[in-house]
Amino acid sequence: MANALLFTLLALVLAYALAELFHYFRLPRVIGQLLAGIVLGIPFLKGVLYSSDIDAAFSYITNIGIILLFFFIGLELNLRGVRKNMRTSAYIAVFNTVIPLFIGYLVARYVFGFNDIVSLIIGISVSVSSQAITLDILDEAKMLRSRIGSLIITSGMVDDLFELLLVSSILIVVQSASLGAADLPMFVLSALIFIMLVFLFRLLFIPVILKLFEREQSQSSLFMGALVIVLLMAYVSDLLGIGSLIGALIAGALVRQTLLKEGGLKPWRRNELSHSLHAIAFGFLIPLFFVAVGLKMDLGSISSNMALILVLIAIDIGGTLAGTVIGVLLGKGTFREGLIVGWGVLPKGDTELVIATLALQHRIITVDIFTAIITVALVSTFVAPIVFKWMVRKNAKA
Repeated sequence: MANALLFTLLALVLAYALAELFHYFRLPRVIGQLLAGIVLGIPFLKGVLYSSDIDAAFSYITNIGIILLFFFIGLELNLRGVRKNMRTSAYIAVFNTVIPLFIGYLVARYVFGFNDIVSLIIGISVSVSSQAITLDILDEAKMLRSRIGSLIITSGMVDDLFELLLVSSILIVVQSASLGAADLPMFVLSALIFIMLVFLFRLLFIPVILKLFEREQSQSSLFMGALVIVLLMAYVSDLLGIGSLIGALIAGALVRQTLLKEGGLKPWRRNELSHSLHAIAFGFLIPLFFVAVGLKMDLGSISSNMALILVLIAIDIGGTLAGTVIGVLLGKGTFREGLIVGWGVLPKGDTELVIATLALQHRIITVDIFTAIITVALVSTFVAPIVFKWMVRKNAKA
């Protein structure tokens, strides 16, 4: 127990220190948290500090973190804000997702010879994005209310919807990958049962649970109610063989809808819940998940897989930029706006790391492929904010 506590302490301190260092230079904190895991994964340190007992405890903590992360993604899914620039935002979201996904799949399948599921995972890993660091740069340049800022924000909202659909699909693929042909009818039946239970949760259980906990009139009681909902739905979906993260995602979306429903619970409660969840998840559990991702990387495989990594980086950057430029041009914008928005939506977030981790846990991909995917995410997340900031400043002077 003492060793597990010591390792968790070291992981948190190192993750915080490196994350704040990168944030100081206006770079995503996730880079520092991943690097903390890579540092702790150095053979000498890992041999001294890490053990199978620590791995079991660490895995449990990080799995809870992933569940809360996906609940948070569902909770923050905002479709009402998409109305402004709806057409252009939809074009951007569709093309900057589909183009890198399609090219990534084809290259992985027919150039590198991976099977369909591995190729799909690689394609999705270069197609999802995160705009969190981009919004900080826009705010600093006082461009949040500009056309470019509006396009990035609204296209990010549409991206969230696409990401939700993509992640749900790939999680089901990962979950069912080990099933035989005889098991598929049972899997389909389980999925249908889960869909019926989702309606039951939405109409009955979630409103009742939230109202029950709301009686206490405290922020912590609502958080406890939401925690009961997400863990229950995650447990049910996992029990049915669909996977706990599908349940967590849907739980977040259903809780948001319930809290914002007219005549229902007070809408401001959603913000309180979001802040409480953000504090415990992003302040403790999710940084440990990123450390765990870094720990799983095999740095020695980077040189032997350099061709794959370089090709995926090119697809990631080139495909995203091409898709965004096409989307902006179809929305009657300019080529320069398309490039700026493209670099703004390029940084990677949490989702592709979760997908890669689950695929590794289910032995669908090897450690070499896992390391390649994480390396690509690190490179694009490091480069994109630097180029985006330079282009924003250049555009402001023009």
